[in-house]
Amino acid sequence: MTNKRHLTLLLTLLAFVPAWAQKQTPNIVLILADDMGKECIGTYGSTYQTPNIDRLAKEGLKFNYGFSQPLCTPSRVQIMTGKYNYKNYSEFGFLNQDQKTFAHLAKEAGYTTAIAGKWQLGANQKLPKHFGFDQYCLWQLSKPRREGERYAKPLIDRDGEILKTDADDYGPDIFTDYMLDFIEKNKDRKFLAYFPMALVHDPFLPTPESKSWKSDVEGRFKKDTANFRDMVSYLDKNVGKIVQKLKDLGLYENTIIIFTGDNGTGRPIVTQLKDGSKLQGGKGLTIDRGHHVPLIVNWGTGRYKTHETNDLVDFTDILPTIAQATNVKVPVGWNTDGTSILPQIRGEKGTPRKWIFSHYQPIHSEAANRQSARFFRDRHYKLYSDGRFYDLQKDIEEKNPIALGKAGTEGEKIRKVFQAEMDKLPAWKFGDPGVAKVILPGLEPDPAFADKAD
Repeated sequence: MTNKRHLTLLLTLLAFVPAWAQKQTPNIVLILADDMGKECIGTYGSTYQTPNIDRLAKEGLKFNYGFSQPLCTPSRVQIMTGKYNYKNYSEFGFLNQDQKTFAHLAKEAGYTTAIAGKWQLGANQKLPKHFGFDQYCLWQLSKPRREGERYAKPLIDRDGEILKTDADDYGPDIFTDYMLDFIEKNKDRKFLAYFPMALVHDPFLPTPESKSWKSDVEGRFKKDTANFRDMVSYLDKNVGKIVQKLKDLGLYENTIIIFTGDNGTGRPIVTQLKDGSKLQGGKGLTIDRGHHVPLIVNWGTGRYKTHETNDLVDFTDILPTIAQATNVKVPVGWNTDGTSILPQIRGEKGTPRKWIFSHYQPIHSEAANRQSARFFRDRHYKLYSDGRFYDLQKDIEEKNPIALGKAGTEGEKIRKVFQAEMDKLPAWKFGDPGVAKVILPGLEPDPAFADKAD
């Protein structure tokens, strides 16, 4: 009888334990917007309508200082591998095939994995599985961009087949539906869903909710920056679908959702902010608006005493965060960088980093390559490897470098700290080549896929 009473008591107690606490490890949903600086999100001061992402921030934790790389492939390589680009970046549109990703870690932890959206990491249908994903639905995998875009009548690889699409099909909907189906089918398993979205990258085209979509079919393929506002709203709508699916299935409380952007907004876009100011997109530039991106995380409700933090985060921090969340260790031989932000995601203080680092070398076009640079920064100061030093609170556009000895006591102290960190790195100068490209047998890319247009 005593054992029966104990069992009854245990079951009663478990009934009051939240679902996220009963399950040993959380699901992971990582959403990466394409070409979206933080100024595009309402919670960061934008006039664009992003109610779903804003609600995610209100319920979760908004990082005010999240940093990507200034361009898409450098960011994708960094977020997936947890390494600074000087270690493993060989060229634009490619991920060296000897690299390990956060998907491999999730697989080791018993997770099922999927990726949907933009690939741009090598032209071979075997690559998603090679890099740790059980299934995929991707644009720019086996066919180059010049053969088909990602929006109306998209060109999409889905689990080994090229989808047949027409002008009524909209790529972002196909990717979102694929993610929703993946979550539904794996609701009783641990899963990692990586959603590198197609939106809001150019060409700036109408969405199915734009006024002209039904009345002007040919106009679905006509570029106009005026469509950007609709594209932001549509991206937000699709994020909302993912969040709602998790709630409907009872998975929201035990799912870590991470929303961020791969680089600054496209430079043709000028965004009106709520404070009356305007900000031009800085994609491809190493100034703040080129790599300062939204970063919002959420792990269920009622977890956060505060919903905003000034902790510094860069893309190398995502892989160790996923590793810690899934209870696996990153092998020392992977030689990763970064610090887990899981404590902050749990609602704890954590160990915030003192600076972020960027080695940016796009190996793309001549115009893009001119922006190559290496730098350290925090919320206040920034030091480039060529000696340029800036006070970002006074000079966010980096117009006036501060001469050595002229930055004041605090500034000079930080300059020395950054320089000491810079001196620890392998030597690099503008014009140096990237790391050697690594192609493994059986994973050779299609040589016709030589499209660097982004």
